[in-house]
Amino acid sequence: MKVSCVIPTRDRKDMVQEAIASALAQRPRAPEVVVVDDGSTDGTAEALRSRFPRVRLVQTSGLGPGWARNLGAGAAGGDVLMFLDSDDVWRPGHVQALLDLVEQGFDVAYGVTRNQDALTGQTFFIPEPGREASGPCFHELVRWCFLVPSSAAVTRRAFDAAGGFGPERLGEDWLFFLELAARFPFGFTPEIITDRLLHPGSLCCLEQKPQAIPRTLDRIQGFIERSEAAGAEDMDRIRGMQALASEEGEQWRTIQDWYSSMKRHGLV
Repeated sequence: MKVSCVIPTRDRKDMVQEAIASALAQRPRAPEVVVVDDGSTDGTAEALRSRFPRVRLVQTSGLGPGWARNLGAGAAGGDVLMFLDSDDVWRPGHVQALLDLVEQGFDVAYGVTRNQDALTGQTFFIPEPGREASGPCFHELVRWCFLVPSSAAVTRRAFDAAGGFGPERLGEDWLFFLELAARFPFGFTPEIITDRLLHPGSLCCLEQKPQAIPRTLDRIQGFIERSEAAGAEDMDRIRGMQALASEEGEQWRTIQDWYSSMKRHGLV
């Protein structure tokens, strides 16, 4: 079973090299690595060609993270797709832990991400201990996106069935995982398999993006309205999130601030 690692990046010349190195260091076998340079102007492509001549490099301009991942998936040759954001790194054993779940029959598998928030100095985990879900987990995923692309594996057939990622700059992963959860059970490993850095340049930083969360929730509401997997409770929960975002959203600096606020209000 061939594994491909898809890494979208833009203007992260140094960070993306650490991400690539963490993928190539996987044992007992390293995955194929496909990097999508989405319009970098900092010399990323030149640096990668010099240091990693065998890594497949695809160049495009301004697609955004979701469509860049889709382009990388199209260029990849793997039966199993794993994703790695360019400011994250995989821990040793990442590929094998997820591949074990896929070989058990799961089309979607994920593990634990350790998050270091450079904005606040805090460390936290996704999923939060006690908030893990496995098997059919659509309704749990409506409550909150409890996994990140850098800790997920998806079979090619599941990726195609879900239609890949959307064009959104925020929440494209949540919508993609909802599409998957409506079709497939998820496998989960409690191992910490990814280290994730949240920094001022992260897409999870909400400063200067006051409408990002309301737009994300509007799109999720639209998905729920169309989905046969959703019920009235799912719609009520999204409406509660929308009301909270309207009241408190301007105070949130990061996605974690959003999550913490919802937790205080009993929405997750």
